[in-house]
Amino acid sequence: MPAVVMWPLLIGIWVITVIRLIVMRTGPAQRRINMILVFWAAVATLRAPEVQSALESHLTDIAVIRPLTHLFAMLAGAAILGLAAAITMGPAEPSWRQPLVYAVTLPMGLSLLFLSGESRASGLTIEEAGGWQCAAYFVVYAIPMVIAVTVVLGLCVEVLRSAPARREGVAMVILCMMCVLSLLDNISRPVAAFFSAAHVDNALTRWRAESNDVLFLPEVALVAVVSAIPVVTMLLRRRELRQLAPMWSTLTETVPQVVLPASGFEERLHRTVVEIWDATMMLEPYESAAEDTSLERELDRRGIVGDKRIAVRRSVQLLRACERKRTGRHPLDAAHGRSVDLGNEDPASEKRVLLGLARSWKLAATIAFQDQTDTEFDARERSEVRATPLVTHDPRN
Repeated sequence: MPAVVMWPLLIGIWVITVIRLIVMRTGPAQRRINMILVFWAAVATLRAPEVQSALESHLTDIAVIRPLTHLFAMLAGAAILGLAAAITMGPAEPSWRQPLVYAVTLPMGLSLLFLSGESRASGLTIEEAGGWQCAAYFVVYAIPMVIAVTVVLGLCVEVLRSAPARREGVAMVILCMMCVLSLLDNISRPVAAFFSAAHVDNALTRWRAESNDVLFLPEVALVAVVSAIPVVTMLLRRRELRQLAPMWSTLTETVPQVVLPASGFEERLHRTVVEIWDATMMLEPYESAAEDTSLERELDRRGIVGDKRIAVRRSVQLLRACERKRTGRHPLDAAHGRSVDLGNEDPASEKRVLLGLARSWKLAATIAFQDQTDTEFDARERSEVRATPLVTHDPRN
């Protein structure tokens, strides 16, 4: 593969791998995807001619690199097997299971150094040297990946038999095809090795000898790109949490009773949305929808229109409701709380509404009370008109 193609792919794989190691550390499945990328990236790196040239002066036998790449490939197979177990067994997976898989795979991989020792000393590849060592070498090498791919193929077939949605079904069909091709490739290695061990030359042995896995690096790069999708999703969700934080802080300082402990990022994001909802519900008796001409003039002066104007106006109402409650003022209509129209909005839509308000929160805070005198405040406080709902559906339902 030309260096101009190889190095961008290799660098991209390592960049994605490092980012995943930093960001995606929660859950066995994500950690095992990280390990798959680490092992495959190590294989791809050791295969680079420039890397081999750099290591040559530090190694007494440069040919040792090949069994080392096979060792890392076997560990990647062990990680794939662990990923399948994490997906199927979930929390029920014993904590000792995956360390045991690695503990069995590692000695198998190290045995490749012993099996290839004689051929390396003779300056030959293991296939050229032949003998029982060649057959044993490729049988041992193929075992982890054949087992892992077979398990994954079985999982894909189970999903397809459960009549999945169209998009998931297409993904499973593609994954099944990839598993079948990988299975054929990995089974052909020991089969060809038996012929090589007997010094039999045929089409299969010639094909395996001429095959330099030129597609390995692009395939790993594709897997890395696909594995980066959850990273992008996670970063976007972290951004959402940061955007909601100022609004959540103001509301929960006013009604702290809505706050409950949360562990883990996903639970924190969920609790943030729910607690904002709960806080706005508790602040409804303190909200007023009386016409605020000074606010409307300010919005006109700033050129705020459309959805942004609605969000800023609503945020100002909430900020003023917080101020009323914090200063000990009475609810506008404590005896007649407003019922909420639950509507048909889904939680994702409601979160988008909250994010729209959160993005306008800082701007609303700068204008919430700038033109509001105590007289105007008290006059609006006596109003029995209510504000429009913040959202129309409790995200917990």
